[in-house]
Amino acid sequence: MKNAFYTVGFMLAVSAVFALVLSLANAFYLPTIEANDQIDEMRDILYVLRLDPDGDADAILARYNDAVETISSPIGDIHARRDEGGAPVTYAVPFTGAGLWGSMRGYIGVNAELDEMTGLAFTEHSETPGLGGRIDELVYREQFIGLPIASDTRLAYGAAGGETIDAITGATSTSNAVLSILNRVLSDNLPEVEVAVNG
Repeated sequence: MKNAFYTVGFMLAVSAVFALVLSLANAFYLPTIEANDQIDEMRDILYVLRLDPDGDADAILARYNDAVETISSPIGDIHARRDEGGAPVTYAVPFTGAGLWGSMRGYIGVNAELDEMTGLAFTEHSETPGLGGRIDELVYREQFIGLPIASDTRLAYGAAGGETIDAITGATSTSNAVLSILNRVLSDNLPEVEVAVNG
């Protein structure tokens, strides 16, 4: 009986020490983790704005600061890319929506006329790796580049309007969730984008 108490006490002590070490490590590295998350988000914004998303953290930060303007709006911060004359070229519109296993966050890129997608990036999701998680793959995301859009039309998988959008095989629920989010953004948020960038 004495040995059992010793074993339990030893295990609790070891667990407490490791929990403390992990907590201290997390607190120590938290600023670095947050900085890396911020750079990753900037990289996604650059991608949907059709700017070069490659390079180290310093290059990403410099490119973002030089080329991207942030516009506050009721739907969140919209990020704008302008040409040398100051005219808008593309916008990165934030989105949040429900996926299969949790929420999805990211950005949809649209051109200045709001009639064509310029990119799609997910900054956060909980989809199954190898299945729904394939929404992060370029082969899936790049099919949305150049896709004609309008606030009164709905995107659908298959051939439509001369364009073809392919779902992810084996991940029907995730694929449908993505289109549901995109269609909501197009119908509800595009008018807000127009107000925000012209107001």
